[in-house]
Amino acid sequence: MIVRTLIAAAVLAVAAPALAQTAAPSAAPQGMTLQQFQASNGDKLFARLDTNKDGKISPDEFTAFRKENPEVDAKATKAGKRGQRVFSRFDKDKDGFLSRAEADDVLAWRYKRMDKNNDGVLTLEELQAKKGKAKVGV
Repeated sequence: MIVRTLIAAAVLAVAAPALAQTAAPSAAPQGMTLQQFQASNGDKLFARLDTNKDGKISPDEFTAFRKENPEVDAKATKAGKRGQRVFSRFDKDKDGFLSRAEADDVLAWRYKRMDKNNDGVLTLEELQAKKGKAKVGV
């Protein structure tokens, strides 16, 4: 939830002026592509989670970040286990850490979940989805 809020706030601050422009009905949808989303949020997210600045996110760093918003795990079916499952899901090389590329996969997952109409573009409305309206939070 915190990550979703941080990402949405950062994206809105950067992209709101461009997204606010109206397009002609026949034009392609205006918004943010996955590449723009990752470029805009990747460094900030990785820097925030990689607290010891060693270039990778450890399970402890990930857990500490999630403890900033403990109700996320408390609401999960298996309280306290959701963060571990999310971490292991994105640790594709199973080295026990999340690399920058693996962190980008987390953002791609989040992007896909926010893109409600699956058109490959996040619109201002999708970025501003209220709590409970977006598909899922990180």
